[in-house]
Amino acid sequence: MKIRHTLMILTAFLGIALLIAVWIQIRNELLEYQTAQRLAASNAVREQLLLGTDALANERSRTYVALLDSNGQGGKAGSLAEIRRRVDGFLNASEQELRATANFLSSTEAGLDVLTRIRKDIGALREQADAYFTPDQPQRGGEFAPRWFQEATRLLEELQSSRLTLLQRERPLEPTLRAEASLRTQAGILSESIARNQALMTRALMNAKEAGGLDFDAISRNAGRAGLAWELIDGQLATPLSPSVKAAISSAHEDYTSTFAPLQQSLLNALLSKVPPGLTPTQWYDIADRSLRGIALVQQELLRSSRERLQAELHRARNSVLQWSGLLLLGVGAVIGSALVVRRRVVQPLEALSQTMLRLADNDLSTPLPRLARADEIGEMNDALRVFKANAIQRERAQNEKQVLHARLRDAYRQLRKDLEAAAVIQGAMLPRSSVMGDVSYQGLYRPSSLIAGDTYNVLRRNDGAIGFFQVDVAGHGAAAALVSVACHHTLSQAILTRTQGMRLEEIAAEINDGWPEDLPYFTMILGEINPRSRQASIVQAGHPPPVLIRSGGLVDMIGEGGFPVGMIPAASYERLDFDFGPGDRLLIYSDGLIEAEDQAGEQFSEARLRRIVRENAMDASPALLDRLDVAVRNWRGSETLDDDLSVLMLERLPERIPANAVH
Repeated sequence: MKIRHTLMILTAFLGIALLIAVWIQIRNELLEYQTAQRLAASNAVREQLLLGTDALANERSRTYVALLDSNGQGGKAGSLAEIRRRVDGFLNASEQELRATANFLSSTEAGLDVLTRIRKDIGALREQADAYFTPDQPQRGGEFAPRWFQEATRLLEELQSSRLTLLQRERPLEPTLRAEASLRTQAGILSESIARNQALMTRALMNAKEAGGLDFDAISRNAGRAGLAWELIDGQLATPLSPSVKAAISSAHEDYTSTFAPLQQSLLNALLSKVPPGLTPTQWYDIADRSLRGIALVQQELLRSSRERLQAELHRARNSVLQWSGLLLLGVGAVIGSALVVRRRVVQPLEALSQTMLRLADNDLSTPLPRLARADEIGEMNDALRVFKANAIQRERAQNEKQVLHARLRDAYRQLRKDLEAAAVIQGAMLPRSSVMGDVSYQGLYRPSSLIAGDTYNVLRRNDGAIGFFQVDVAGHGAAAALVSVACHHTLSQAILTRTQGMRLEEIAAEINDGWPEDLPYFTMILGEINPRSRQASIVQAGHPPPVLIRSGGLVDMIGEGGFPVGMIPAASYERLDFDFGPGDRLLIYSDGLIEAEDQAGEQFSEARLRRIVRENAMDASPALLDRLDVAVRNWRGSETLDDDLSVLMLERLPERIPANAVH
């Protein structure tokens, strides 16, 4: 490892370590800030739910007493409107808080569904209660009062459950906040117990003769829950609570123990003893209402204290994140500054010298030397470079001349390669794809020895329905043979398509041979035609290997006797070979690149081996037979390369189609 790399790595390592440590701290502070946000959001929702619970409890008691009093006194239905508006206001506020804090709290949709259901149920209950406040229902309010109380209590419990669910999900970890949350829960239980007894005792005082043991048991249970709640509240007073919270708890406890609880027990004893109580229902209701206001004051102080503590925690967490972020920016600046100093004073001079030395070592003598007016080791290295450059100028000139020559050769080869690839694409596009013409199907196998080849073939359909075909193998290899094959392809295709009536295949071959330029290479070919109206086919063989005729029953035979290549002997004559070519018969035409392919020892593939493979697989479909030939040649060669171009054309006369209305 080089010195400059060591210095930069050491500087980067120290800087990254510092930044990682600061980032971890920022991450922790961000987590605390997010936690404080969730706690503040949860507290805001629970505050509105708590206030809504207290307001709904008050509506429950007021409506309950009004229903009990509707049989004689009446006049209290109008006073419920303000109480109901207060309940609706807190429920709306709870819903708004849930929507506003949806980004911080989970399962807000479930909370919104609960609030929607409660508002719907309380609206239905109110409509039922209002029906008993009308003049035509003066005596039946007492019948609906128990149901009202039961259903309203159920809704209160749902609100309380939603609040406790939020508390369980976002329970604060700070001791004072945990204590205040617990105190609010116990104060809610205490308030609910007092509110229930407020209503139940009022009913008992209004109808002392009808009060039964179940009512007294319920009052006793509520009183027991209230006493237990006070014991739990007293157990939390050791926590460092705010003075206002402690004062509110002390005042409410004093009122409960000195006034409410004794009076409640006295009235309960009087009712149990069938002794006339010393208070009217209205007086008892007002005393209980005063005790509930004391509990409500405790709740307000607890909510205010929790809200202030959470806001302080949010402020602290936000400031901490900002402070650590500032420290991170300072650290980044310090790391960048240190890296710049090290790079400028040490790394850059070393890099300049190193790069210059490497260029000079590559004979790049045009590079300027660094201007370093220094008396240390770096200055001495710079002086040595000047001597090295002076000694290498002559060598650089010769090397440049060689590089220019090599570049020109590479460009020429690249352009030639590109031209050959384009020619190969065009040549391949000229070959027909496997298809069916009338009752003849054909497939081909084409493997050039290089990018372009001297082999080509085509299958064409004349206007009279005859199927013409040819295969050409131009003498030689490379671009010259490929260009001649293109000319042959065009010439033979036009000869087949423009053949006049009565002109025979051997005459076409002779005409092409007579007109072939002497300065072009000769080529071998098979030129043939399949008669669509008979089971006959004809070929002209011009120096091409003999085709293989595969009968539908599996019999294999070689046909043809050679002939002269086109363009070799002027005025040469050619003979036409006619043969039967019925349904299921196939004709395999191939170039000498197939049978002359040599293995590693120099032995040729041979016609005998071709006949054997075709005979063994004569019953296979044409595509499968061509694949077997291809695999056999590859295995024989022992490589993917060929010394000569290879092409195969397979033609097959399809079985006759039976008309759909044929009689069997």
